[in-house]
Amino acid sequence: MDKKKIRYVILETLDEKKDPLIVLKSEEIPEREIIEQGELLESEGYIIGNQHADNTIQMWGRLTEKGEQFLEDNKIWKRAYKGLKELRDWIK
Repeated sequence: MDKKKIRYVILETLDEKKDPLIVLKSEEIPEREIIEQGELLESEGYIIGNQHADNTIQMWGRLTEKGEQFLEDNKIWKRAYKGLKELRDWIK
């Protein structure tokens, strides 16, 4: 599982005003992995305002300028990501 791609999809999903857990959660990508990557993105300054409870992210925050820059720096992935029917295969 490519964690950088998971982080990219989390940021892209937040940029589209969607919930990363709904978009990503599957047998291949467990909820815990999504939460861990979301917490890492928050601690590294890519996301601000996640709301936590019960050891999980209850409400996702928003992108910071650093998060927007990450998406811009990796925009080539957007074409690959948008063209896939099965997102989980791309992340592997």
